[in-house]
Amino acid sequence: MPSLPFPLKPLVLALAVSTPALAASTSDDDRLPTVTVTAEHRQENLQKTPLAISAFDENTLRDQQISNVRDLSGRVPNLTLNRQSISYSAQTYGIRGIGETDPIQEAAVAVYADDLYIPRAISSMLDFNDVERVEVLRGPQGTLYGRNSAAGAVRVITRDPDQQRRGFLELGAGTYDARNGRLLLSGPLVDDTLFGSFSALRLTRDGTVHNRTTGKDVNNIDIQSYRGKLRWAPDESPWDVQLTLAATIDRGDTTSYTPFDPATGRYDKFKTYNSLTPKNKLDQGSAVLRVIRELGDGLQFKSVTAWSEFDQPVDYDNSGKANSGNASPIQNNLIVYKQRYATQEFQLNGEGERLSYTLGLYLYKERFRAERDSLTYSVAQDRVNASGQYSTTDTESYALYGQGNYKLTPRLSLTAGLRYTSEHKNFSYANYAITPQQVITGVNFSADTSDSWASLSPKVGLEYAWNDDLVQYGYVARGFKAGGFDNRAPTRLAAEQGFDPENVTTYEFGLKGDFIGGRLRSNIAVFYNDYDDLQTNAWDPAISANLRTNVGSAHTYGVELENTALLARDLQLRANIGYLKSKYDDFQNASGPGVSADGKEMIFAPRWNASLGLTWTIPLDLPGALVAATDYQYQTRSWANALNADIYEVPAQGFWNASTSYASGDGHWTTTLAVKNLLDRAYPQTVAYSAASNTSHYAFNDPRTVLLSVRYDL
Repeated sequence: MPSLPFPLKPLVLALAVSTPALAASTSDDDRLPTVTVTAEHRQENLQKTPLAISAFDENTLRDQQISNVRDLSGRVPNLTLNRQSISYSAQTYGIRGIGETDPIQEAAVAVYADDLYIPRAISSMLDFNDVERVEVLRGPQGTLYGRNSAAGAVRVITRDPDQQRRGFLELGAGTYDARNGRLLLSGPLVDDTLFGSFSALRLTRDGTVHNRTTGKDVNNIDIQSYRGKLRWAPDESPWDVQLTLAATIDRGDTTSYTPFDPATGRYDKFKTYNSLTPKNKLDQGSAVLRVIRELGDGLQFKSVTAWSEFDQPVDYDNSGKANSGNASPIQNNLIVYKQRYATQEFQLNGEGERLSYTLGLYLYKERFRAERDSLTYSVAQDRVNASGQYSTTDTESYALYGQGNYKLTPRLSLTAGLRYTSEHKNFSYANYAITPQQVITGVNFSADTSDSWASLSPKVGLEYAWNDDLVQYGYVARGFKAGGFDNRAPTRLAAEQGFDPENVTTYEFGLKGDFIGGRLRSNIAVFYNDYDDLQTNAWDPAISANLRTNVGSAHTYGVELENTALLARDLQLRANIGYLKSKYDDFQNASGPGVSADGKEMIFAPRWNASLGLTWTIPLDLPGALVAATDYQYQTRSWANALNADIYEVPAQGFWNASTSYASGDGHWTTTLAVKNLLDRAYPQTVAYSAASNTSHYAFNDPRTVLLSVRYDL
C-alpha cells in the first residue's frame, strides 16, 4: 500500500498510541452501541447479518456531517461515488468494480428511498432530512429485494411518524453564498391511531467554476425536496398503512467541465470556457403506499405500491471550451429526459425459532424517453455535425424471489435463496437529420424492435457464531443487470441489436466481531466476483459500428476491513480500508477494430481506498455538549477508460473534513460549523477525450466549503 498522505498520519499515530488503553475493563456504558439494520426485512443486529454491510445511523450521519448520498464517498470500502456528476441531483455508483457510468442506463447498484426503487442515476443523489439510517449492502441482493441488483444496494431510510412529537428547523449559511434550510414536523394527528410528518429542504449555492467566455460562475446548486407521510397504525391493531408523497425540484446548473491540453495535461483549475448556458429543470415526484399486516406467530404480510416520474430538460456543453475562430458549438447536447414507472411488491416475511424467510412477488412497468439533439464540431470536416436521437423504451418485468435462513444447530445456520426474473422491452428509435439551429430536415433511419430475457439467480451460504460476539459467514450468489437497447445507436442495425443482461457470480467470506469488552468492532470481508456478458460500448465488426453491447468477461477480488473503536469514553475512532483488484479478461474491440482491453483494470476501480475518522465529545464543564469531528478519505488512482491510457488517468486523491458542534443543555439548540475539503484539493473525478471533436476535459470535485448552521429542535 502506498505511504499515507500527511493528514492521515496523525490519526494513525493517535490510533497506535491509544489502542493499548482498550485493554482496560469496561462497563456497559463503555461499549459501542448496537447497530440495528433491516437489510434482510427484519430488525437484526448488524453484527449478526451474514453479508458485507455498512450502516450509518442518525447520530453517525450528524457527527460526520454526511448530509447526502455523495458524502458517503470514501467512507465505505470499495464504494465508488464520483464527487461530481452531470448535475447535482444525478449520481453514478460502483461497488467492488461493478457499476454503471452512463446515467441513462439502469444502474448496477440499486438505490432505494424508503421503499421506492430509483432505477437511474438521474434523481438518485438523495439529500438527507429526518433520515433514520443509511445502509450500503455489497454483493448481489436479488433474493431479498424487488428489483435485482448485481453489485449491491444503497438504502436511505427515513423515520416514520409515530406517537412521539418531533420537529426542527435548521438554517445554514456558508461560502459561495450557500443558503440551506431544513424543516420537520412529525407526530400524532389522532392519538395512538393516525400519525403524520412533513419534511422539507432547500439548498442553494453559487457556482464554484468560473466561465471565462460568459463571465458567469457555473455549477451552482438550487434544489428543493419535500416529503409527506400519513400513517394509520392504531394501537393494538395488526394493520400499519402508510402513504408517502415526495417531490424533488432541481434548478441548479448542469455540470460545466474544465478543458485540459492533451499534449501537456495543463488546465485552469475551476475554469471553463464554453458558450452554452447550462440548463437543468428536473421535476420529480413519487407516491408510495405501504401496507403491513401482522398475521401472528412471527408472520407478516407487506405490500408496497409505488409510482414515480420525472421530466428533465437539460442543456450542456460536453467540451468545456469555446470554439476559437468561429462561433460554432464544439459538443453541445440539448436533451429532454422523461421517465414514468410503477411497481407492485408483495412480501411474506416469517420469523420462527429456527427458520426465518422472505417470499416476494415484484412487478415493474416503466416508460423511459430520451430526446437528444447533439451538435458536435468535427476537426477533420471543419463543420458542425448535428443529429437528433429520439428513443422510447417500454419495460415490463416480474420476479419471484425468496430467501430463508435455517438454524441447523444453535450456532450454525444455512441460508438459501432463489430469484426468477422475466423481462420484456419494446424499443422505438429515430435518428433525425437536423441543422445546427435544431430544425429537423429528415429522418436518417428509424427502428422498432423488442426483446425478452429470463434469468435465475440463486444464493447459498453458511453462518457460524463462534460466540455471542464473533460471527463467521460465507456465501455464493449470482446477480444480473437487465438487458436493453442503445439509446444513442449510430445506425439502424445498432438500434435493432439489443444487449443481454450482464451477470456476476460473487463469492464472499466474512468475519464480524466485537472485542475488548465491546469497545472494538472489527468486520472483514473477502470477495471474488466473476463477471460475464459485460455491458459497455465497443466496436461490433458484424455491423461496423460502435454501440452498447455485451463484451466478454472480467473479474474483481479484494478485501474490506471496517473498524470502530472507543479509545476513551468520549472518543470514537473509525478506520476502514478496501483493497480491490480488477481486470478485463476478455474485452475485444474496446476502442475500435482490433483494439483490445484484455488485462486492463476496470474503470473507476481504485486499487486502494481508506478512511479514518475521529469523533470527540470534549469534556468541558458546560451545560450542553461540545463535539469535534474530523475524517480523511483517500483512494489510489483509477482509470476513466478501459484502455488505461495515461490521458484517462483519474489521479490518487485525498480529502480532509472537519466539524464542531455545540448542543445546548436543554437539547433545543445546536450550532454546527462544518468544513469540507479542508485543504482545498482539486482532483479530476472524470476524464473525457476525443480527437475527432477536439475535446478533452475534466470534471472536478467541489473546492473547500464552509457552512455554519443553527438548528432548533422542539
